[in-house]
Amino acid sequence: MKKLLTVMLVVAMLLPLFLSLAAAEEHQPISIRISWWGDTARHEKYNKWCDAFEAEYPWITVVREYSTWTDYWQKLPTLVAAGNAPDVMGMHPQFVSDYSGRGVLASLEGFIADGTISVADIAPSVLDGCKGTDGNIIMLPMGLTVMTIFANKDMCDELGVALPAMDESWTYDDLAATITEFREKAVAAGKDLYFMKDIVGYTQFQYWARSNGHDLYTEDGDLGFTVEDLTGWWAYWNDLRLAGVLPEASEVAQDGALTLEQRLFAQGITACEQGPVNQLYLFKGARPDNDIVCLQMPIGNNGVSGAFMEGAHWAMSSQSDEAQQAAAALLINFLENSEGCWQYMLMDQGVPASSKMAAYIAPLLDENSQTAINFVQIIAQNASGYVYAPAGASEINAKFNEYRDYTQFGTLTPAEAAQAFYDEAKAILGK
Repeated sequence: MKKLLTVMLVVAMLLPLFLSLAAAEEHQPISIRISWWGDTARHEKYNKWCDAFEAEYPWITVVREYSTWTDYWQKLPTLVAAGNAPDVMGMHPQFVSDYSGRGVLASLEGFIADGTISVADIAPSVLDGCKGTDGNIIMLPMGLTVMTIFANKDMCDELGVALPAMDESWTYDDLAATITEFREKAVAAGKDLYFMKDIVGYTQFQYWARSNGHDLYTEDGDLGFTVEDLTGWWAYWNDLRLAGVLPEASEVAQDGALTLEQRLFAQGITACEQGPVNQLYLFKGARPDNDIVCLQMPIGNNGVSGAFMEGAHWAMSSQSDEAQQAAAALLINFLENSEGCWQYMLMDQGVPASSKMAAYIAPLLDENSQTAINFVQIIAQNASGYVYAPAGASEINAKFNEYRDYTQFGTLTPAEAAQAFYDEAKAILGK
């Protein structure tokens, strides 16, 4: 009897291996590429679920390509232009129309219809935000999140600078006053420290524009903000920089291209860094001995909030052949619906879109992730929808960064840069 039990145990242990090998023999080996952006900690996580996928689908090899956010969006257009887009790629609402409008993103509808990809546990309202201009689903969420300002409370407490609570809103005037107070107190204490660097991205400007009742774009694909909106935004940061309470423009430009571990925040030179709240664990990891708290993005001085729900997505390349797309569909389904993925993903990209996977990770979450979920729930009370960017968004984003640099380095005044950028963005949309 004991020998029989031993044999049964060995068979049970080896059965998954036998099944895996049998499955591999039924399929032709194939290699697919996946590309994402992120920091070192994210790369390590994503490599783990890629390994888990390969274990479940042993005939598929997943080639991983990853880089920082800035480098990712510089490389992807070049790959696409060369007909060499990754089979599965990270996609963002800020740029999706630029790729879907050019037919770069494949429809997932066929794979959903035949059951390869399941969307049964994803809310219809979420799926509505995954559709291209033709109404077909072209991507699925990595997770749902909102923006926050991560603040090193210990640095602020040491200088006697008060911060708002996580559930307390504050205005852009409040932020400017805090930036100034922190720098003045740091200098008085003999410390070359700053509250934060400029919040300089196009998405961050979106909060400012929305607090003025506008947005980046309109439903019909035009610019949704005014020259006055952008002039005010760049003048806001320019005035603070000229007052000496922000880091030098050269430091800010360099910092934006670095991984989190190398940035001013991780070095303890700035007390704050902006990012999606689900990345709280990363920012706490960058300053493990400090209390890192979440602050709301500022609201307008008029009391209007520009908050909106965000989330990156996974998309499939239309440049892949039929066999690669079939394998890519299996990977996308794994990323949405498999515990083999979410045991590593957890809250890295936000709350899972799949209600089943959200329930699965709940008992696995640490205090940081619970804080992130609470923050999402707080912001969701005042968040509203926004318009996805039209085709040309990637080029416009690059132009925005170009003219932002002109204002930071004093080449153009905020008003001059805003008008020039607005005119060029209009021309891009008119192509």
